[in-house]
Amino acid sequence: MTQQRPPVPAALARAVKEEAGFACAIPTCRMTPVEIAHIESWSTVRQHTFDNLIALCPNHHTRYDVEKRIPRASMLNYKTNLALLNGRYSTLERRLIEQAVDWPPNTEIPIHIGVRILISRFLDDGLLAEADDLQYQITGFEGGIKTTELYRFTEKGREFVRRWKDAEPLTD
Repeated sequence: MTQQRPPVPAALARAVKEEAGFACAIPTCRMTPVEIAHIESWSTVRQHTFDNLIALCPNHHTRYDVEKRIPRASMLNYKTNLALLNGRYSTLERRLIEQAVDWPPNTEIPIHIGVRILISRFLDDGLLAEADDLQYQITGFEGGIKTTELYRFTEKGREFVRRWKDAEPLTD
């Protein structure tokens, strides 16, 4: 008699979905709703563990589990990259990565100086650099106040975005 597959516990499913921001973990997709997929099949491991589960849209879940069109190595990289991104970078930094996939090189990103702290890890890691000393003038204030700075992804930053998009490890 074969063992019946139990459902993924609700708290575990929620944690996996939270890790991926409740969207498909595949960087170029990010569609909703999502399903919980086993990276190593349940029939092999016979258990549900956080490290072996990933959130995928129904299309990618089918492409991975049924059609075998997505390599297991890519799924492992998606999972590992999610852990790195969520552990190191802010929500703003993660959103910049998602957006930058489609940007041409040297795209300038205006960021209000009040939220500069939210990109501090990108700056510390050399992924983003200040592009210009642009100042916005506030009417009625002599000389104006610098409120916005322009940033660009560095070469290292563009490589980081490419690796994320292509499901390659973000660390060497």
